[in-house]
Amino acid sequence: MKRKLVILVALAMAVIIVITACSGGKEKVKDTEAESETVTETETVTETTAKYNSESKLVALTFDDGPGKASTEKILNILKENNSVATFFVVGYNIDEHGEVIKEGYEIGCEYGNHTKGHKTLTKCSREELRLQLDYVNDKVEELTGERPKLCRAPGGFYKGVEDLIGMPLIQWSVDTNDWKKKDASHKGRTEEQRNADIDAVVTHVMNNVDKGGIVLMHDIYDFTADVCEKLIPRLREAGYELVTVSEMFEAYGKELEAGKVYRNVSFDLEATSNTAVVEPGTYKVTTNGGSLNLRSQPGTASDIITEIPVDTVLTVTECTEGWAKVTYNGQTGWVSTSYLGKE
Repeated sequence: MKRKLVILVALAMAVIIVITACSGGKEKVKDTEAESETVTETETVTETTAKYNSESKLVALTFDDGPGKASTEKILNILKENNSVATFFVVGYNIDEHGEVIKEGYEIGCEYGNHTKGHKTLTKCSREELRLQLDYVNDKVEELTGERPKLCRAPGGFYKGVEDLIGMPLIQWSVDTNDWKKKDASHKGRTEEQRNADIDAVVTHVMNNVDKGGIVLMHDIYDFTADVCEKLIPRLREAGYELVTVSEMFEAYGKELEAGKVYRNVSFDLEATSNTAVVEPGTYKVTTNGGSLNLRSQPGTASDIITEIPVDTVLTVTECTEGWAKVTYNGQTGWVSTSYLGKE
């Protein structure tokens, strides 16, 4: 009897030891899982830490009128190879045909803005037509990416008087490549050598005029532009620029993009900048923040742009009205904003 009792006690103790060991093992697994969760959380925090700040040398490449097919895909590949992204202002009739390209760009971190359904001049649209033009693109992009466009670029740069109706920040540019003037369809007799010279001229123009916080205007529907990007993007990276989206750049520099306001680079916006300065006739220097100054046909931002005047160009003012000065540049006479003229 005693022997049976000893055996039963021994068995009971063995069971207790096994249960305890198993219990301890479970606790260890839980601890390990907790540690794993902690590591994961830490890694997530690291990944979401802002990559850029106010000291970063940032530039935003922007592309209008797409998406195209081969040309846009080539640009996306070049961006990806150079650890870069861009902002694409898309039109509705190309979204319908090339929606998959938008998905590709979104997956690598590119931003999509609104360039209207049919590339309509918004200042000539009724309120109803304006909303149709914008809502169509917003809805289509959201269907493809899950994210609604936050930015708008008015076709032709015409927005005066409808800024509030658009209801988004309006993004202009500080460097215009005029790539559309060099597109292959307009230069059918051009030799390969001449084409390469035109590509180099556009690249040089950008490199000479771009600056930290700048916004560069191009069009991704042209093969010519894709070939420009093949040279331009590595050149910008070699010069120390990080190529980011418009929204990323403004966020990094602590500048809030506001609906109804117009921006041409990160440093200032056209509508918020005081444009009331009156200058006397005399000699002045262009003092834009690295970008060029628009020479316009008449005083006011709604008038046509005749040409662009590089920073540091010396101009002679012959006449002045409130906020605008009459000058001649390269034989062309027009008006420039006095906000960007410094006394020579």
